[in-house]
Amino acid sequence: MNNNNNFNTNNNNVISNTPQQITFTNFLTIIIPIKILITLYLFYKARLPISFARYFGRVFHFFTSPLVMLFQWAGLRGPLISQIDDNVYLGAMPMSYNIEMLVSKYQINSVVNLCDEYNGPIQQYTRYGITQLYIPVVDHYEPTVQEIKSSIDFIQRQVESGNRVFIHCKAGRGRSGAIAICWLAHSKRISIEQAQKMLLEKRSKVRRGLYKQKNVLQFYNQYCFN
Repeated sequence: MNNNNNFNTNNNNVISNTPQQITFTNFLTIIIPIKILITLYLFYKARLPISFARYFGRVFHFFTSPLVMLFQWAGLRGPLISQIDDNVYLGAMPMSYNIEMLVSKYQINSVVNLCDEYNGPIQQYTRYGITQLYIPVVDHYEPTVQEIKSSIDFIQRQVESGNRVFIHCKAGRGRSGAIAICWLAHSKRISIEQAQKMLLEKRSKVRRGLYKQKNVLQFYNQYCFN
């Protein structure tokens, strides 16, 4: 009799707990995707704390890079590389299998890499004698004025030495676009608005508001026409 009572009591407990467990599970299935979406939104808007955004960007890159490469291969992300002046090119992150083409077709022998999440195909660069300036900037965040200046100084040295330079980030839109617009404004002595227009003519995928970015404007005011 006692065993039957114990069985009934345990059974009642299982039945009474089941709705609560289901409700909690449903709550998690709703709240976790919402938190992920909010984090992604803040990441794309560059509103996460930079230390967290750096690690989030690296993890995000790890899981999405196969899809990015597929889109690039299918031509859904625009051209890999676009020429912006006689010796300088702008584009998306190259994979190891792209390097032979960059060298043979475009004679690239210098690279400015703005990807915090990707330090480039180092072995291939060494094999082909390519010099890389690595400026790790978190995805969707703007390079600092000093990072822009270091990049422009490097590009100028390479161009003066007769080399061709490839500036890239993940997509060739934002981080590398900021360097490219500053290079055009600096090297051609044109306004930042003119540089934006010229850059869009060369690579339509670049961010259209580069000329309004704080650090781009600060670099332009400090180092162009001075």
